[in-house]
Amino acid sequence: MTVLIGEGDGIVGKRIIYVARKVEGPHLVRKSGSHRGLLGELYDAEVYIDLPIEKGSST
Repeated sequence: MTVLIGEGDGIVGKRIIYVARKVEGPHLVRKSGSHRGLLGELYDAEVYIDLPIEKGSST
């Protein structure tokens, strides 16, 4: 299993599971056009990709 611990490390997945001590947000943000997403912060968190993005699809 790869563990990312550096500042700026990121993960991408269709569904991500998290366990956190504190959650701040979420706040509604614009993604593209009329699509919206959620943005928030997790403190002292561990996250796992539950459902990966399929190969060949763009992010």
